[in-house]
Amino acid sequence: MEFIDIGANIKKIQKEQAMCNADFARLAGTSPQQVIRWRKNKNIKLHTLQLISRVLGVPLTKLL
Repeated sequence: MEFIDIGANIKKIQKEQAMCNADFARLAGTSPQQVIRWRKNKNIKLHTLQLISRVLGVPLTKLL
């Protein structure tokens, strides 16, 4: 079974929106270190994906 690289998708969307980790973390109510962990992780919980999609302003399906 192959996993979707959600972290790469997060990184791509951040780059498209010119959003640095510090800004993303502030909007998500977390630390920049946690954002880095999300970007490295291929297995993220659904509620975290919902938060990320809300902060980035994209549909959840765009992360998948």
